[in-house]
Amino acid sequence: MPVVRQLRLLGAASLFFALLPGFSAQAQEYPTRSVRIVLPFAAGGATDVMARQIAQFLTGALGQPFVVENVVGAGGNVGTRLVARAEPDGYTLLFGTTSTFAINPAVYRNVGYDPLTSFTPVARAFDSGMMLVVHPSVPANSVRDLVSYAKTNPGRLNYGSSGVGTPMQVATELFKTMTDTNLVHVPYKGGVQSIQDTVAGQVQVLFENPLQLIPLVRDGRLRAIAVTSETRNPQAQDIPTMKEAGVEFTVTLINGVVAPAGTPPTIVNKLNGAINQALKSPQLLNAVANFGADARPDTPDNFRVLIAFELRRWAEVAKAAKIQIE
Repeated sequence: MPVVRQLRLLGAASLFFALLPGFSAQAQEYPTRSVRIVLPFAAGGATDVMARQIAQFLTGALGQPFVVENVVGAGGNVGTRLVARAEPDGYTLLFGTTSTFAINPAVYRNVGYDPLTSFTPVARAFDSGMMLVVHPSVPANSVRDLVSYAKTNPGRLNYGSSGVGTPMQVATELFKTMTDTNLVHVPYKGGVQSIQDTVAGQVQVLFENPLQLIPLVRDGRLRAIAVTSETRNPQAQDIPTMKEAGVEFTVTLINGVVAPAGTPPTIVNKLNGAINQALKSPQLLNAVANFGADARPDTPDNFRVLIAFELRRWAEVAKAAKIQIE
């Protein structure tokens, strides 16, 4: 089914539920009890920290507990499926990412949900870029140097990732396509191991979270080439963006809140307004800046369009790179 038709059907469904007797009154009183925010990844990461800060703000603003619950498994699919099947009453929400909204549906044979029809977008929260680093043994100080060396030595450079189908892999595959280079993928079971092996020289190229890489770059154990965000990272202002380096390559990982499809518009709009206010608060702005990310308050409709765009984008990359997980 074409994306435009899917979006129209989703909007029509939301309107139908809003017109049901008693539904509007229920939505206006929302929330009357605690709300669960499912985070489909392990605790401790940047997304987890930000989700909990937003939950804390919502608790104060809306007068009921908003509780973050980590439901891990299958690269984020387990928790995402749980929310897709929940009642559309606003009491079960998903704090999702580019992986759950776009990459997983592109690389898994069956994720068990449709990012466009299983959910009602609520609010975009924040975006974060990656950093491209190389082992110091690689004779490259810029993107142009790296591309030139890779083309002269096809297949000689290995790149690490935190696993097959992760944002790190698909971002590198997109980079390979855009620069016509041949880098060999070495998947790991997590980001920590891929970083360790890049420092050790077992792999030579890596796209990863800037906050994990910046200390290693400052110590000279890795060399930073560029960041993938639209603007320079606040924690590493001396590192150029990919665009500044001459490659039209921008990859930002989106994070935001969605609800099960059919959640009343009144509830969605109430949550959207509260989350947008949270993203403008000094506490949240400071936390976002500390993670080298950007707060992105926006409307549910714009968030829906962004999810559709990301889904198309990463589906094309996964297909070209033949990335598929059973």
